[in-house]
Amino acid sequence: MDLTPYERRQLRKIRRWFEHTDPGLVALLSGRPAARRAVRRRCARLVVDLLGAVCLVAGVVVALPLLLPGFLLLMAGACLHTAACRHDELLRRVAGH
Repeated sequence: MDLTPYERRQLRKIRRWFEHTDPGLVALLSGRPAARRAVRRRCARLVVDLLGAVCLVAGVVVALPLLLPGFLLLMAGACLHTAACRHDELLRRVAGH
């Protein structure tokens, strides 16, 4: 079934509208549920936290130069956790609306 250019433009507009108003539905319909992505993101945050903690401890025990990367990784992990909390709060507000 061939679509006219007008119909393709209208479908793109509808898709963008759904992406803006209901990202959960878009994720569900795209074949990658949001829950899988959430688990991957949570694992990535934990890996950054653990790597930062290991570098920090190794910097204290073994060598001073590892302190800076450990500190930076822990700060990056804190930023990731903060962003995730804000994202979750935004989704709750949109869902409650």
